[in-house]
Amino acid sequence: MYKEEKDYYYVDKFRKHGITAVYTKKSLGNMSNYCKSEDNPRENRMKLLEMLELTDRTEIESHQTHSNNIKIINEHVTRHSYHGIDGFVTNRKDVALFTFYADCLPVFIYDMENEAVGVAHSGWPGTYKEIQKRLLETMTKQYGTSPKNVLLALGIGIGVSDYEVGQEFYERFAEKFDRELIENSFIYSKNKSKYYFDNIGFNKIIALRMGISDKNIITASESTMEEKFHSHRREGASAGRATALIAFK
Repeated sequence: MYKEEKDYYYVDKFRKHGITAVYTKKSLGNMSNYCKSEDNPRENRMKLLEMLELTDRTEIESHQTHSNNIKIINEHVTRHSYHGIDGFVTNRKDVALFTFYADCLPVFIYDMENEAVGVAHSGWPGTYKEIQKRLLETMTKQYGTSPKNVLLALGIGIGVSDYEVGQEFYERFAEKFDRELIENSFIYSKNKSKYYFDNIGFNKIIALRMGISDKNIITASESTMEEKFHSHRREGASAGRATALIAFK
């Protein structure tokens, strides 16, 4: 379950395991350095860290490019900012991982046995490129993560009822993925002759197929089309970015 605070939502089940996983509201301002905004994203991120009592953590962030590239933040990493990275994994207790959103889907992951965390930015290009699968594969290779020990949280992103897509979008997915997956993650409206994409639903099915237990998958019910969130679809080029942050407490 995602629970609401004044300026952010947090994943309750992660918190109970000593993991901070949050998604910020518009009220906290723009979080990304690469969006045009009147406020200061660095200051906004620091304000969030203060709220979460994580000011001693090193920020790790990236200019995201809708890739499926995952960066391992190990003890040898000294850089704080990257380009072309859309997901991070780490077992370090001294960092906070930041990813940025304005409708796309955050994927939080926690390995309960090996004490490792990760987060990935999965808009439709990332979903199409199976970034969630890459995230788990990276953790498996790096930390020995087993799906049975994974806690996964999907969201907050644009809701299916707000995510209208075109015929070309539908056909692109239908050509790559199996029929069962497509039928359970796309809704066709006969009245509007339009398709709607369920990004959370798609990624949940993939997670279950990867062996993650249903009881360990948390999904958000909120949609970024709500005014309290940044939304590129609603606000256009002027939209700021929320952050999905994960860190050890």
